[in-house]
Amino acid sequence: MKKAGRPKRSSQYKFRRKSFPFHQYWLMYFTHQYQDASEKDFMCFIKAKSYFLAKSILVLKSKEDYEGVKVKAILGYMLHKDYKNTSNQKKLSIEDWSDIKASSFPNINNFLFKKEIPRPEGYTNRFNKSTAKDCKNIGFKKGSENWSAKHRKNTSRHVSKRKGLIWNGGGWVPWDKEERKKTKNQLINALVLNGDNRKKAAEYLKIGRSTFYKLMLRCEDKAWWDKHHPIVRVPPPRVSSEQRSATQKRVMAKRRADGKPFFDKSSEAESKRIASLQKSLALKRYNFTKSLIPKIKKALSENNNIRSLAAKSLDLKEGTFKAWMQRTSHWVDWKNEYPSSYNQKGSNVTWKSFK
Repeated sequence: MKKAGRPKRSSQYKFRRKSFPFHQYWLMYFTHQYQDASEKDFMCFIKAKSYFLAKSILVLKSKEDYEGVKVKAILGYMLHKDYKNTSNQKKLSIEDWSDIKASSFPNINNFLFKKEIPRPEGYTNRFNKSTAKDCKNIGFKKGSENWSAKHRKNTSRHVSKRKGLIWNGGGWVPWDKEERKKTKNQLINALVLNGDNRKKAAEYLKIGRSTFYKLMLRCEDKAWWDKHHPIVRVPPPRVSSEQRSATQKRVMAKRRADGKPFFDKSSEAESKRIASLQKSLALKRYNFTKSLIPKIKKALSENNNIRSLAAKSLDLKEGTFKAWMQRTSHWVDWKNEYPSSYNQKGSNVTWKSFK
């Protein structure tokens, strides 16, 4: 007795997950949803090397022909030598193959030949029909009762680990190299045309910014994009002083009308404000004192370590210059690192030598 094992995969299941070295003919069923929310069902033939590429061609061509159209419920079947027509269960004849090749897309005329499939009365889509009572039960439950949470099979993958992969509905599979290269070139072209501004590049491609980022990481890792097309941060527009003053007045008037105090005058808030102010001033003094060191060093080096001449080169009084040295003495030992010639015993240097 045979054990009940996994059901056998259909041939179409395998074809949809395979990339062929030469073009195949795909019978595509799909639905167009227009801007007025109306829907129509169609079928057509697409020539492509993979099912994923056939779907991409169908979506791009549909959006090119009808602005704002949404392509839904795409389902394709690869035509092969043993394929049987669903209406009469007969294999395709030579005449059938000739008609398929003549009406498939892409073609010389760049025209998508599609046949409308009338939707049965009462059907809300091309698969089934639902009543108002059925619509109340449609939807996803929250939390652990959600269908996805119950049937998830560890197919999730971190964004950083999706490079070279694409989601096919049941898991992450290797992305077709030609399609991946084409997508990468489109992203690069959009970035170049928009000065590496990723938000504008996404708008140029008419996709969301999050989708743009996901496609980037599926083509190359973050380090590659940061090296070749670094992020451009656009500075915010400058607000005029008149506009800023008007905004402040409007905010203050609203606070006055609501009876709110402009500033918190409590002792606790005042002590915090004073402490913050003292900290800010101390940091400002520290940064200013630190910035004096390179100025003093340069002035002394250019004037043979003579303090009076160094002060004159900085357009300072000698007393002010020495005060600077005193303030920075705990960082630099000026006396030993920059000794003056006049402080050395037995020195023959005189004022006349510098006149």
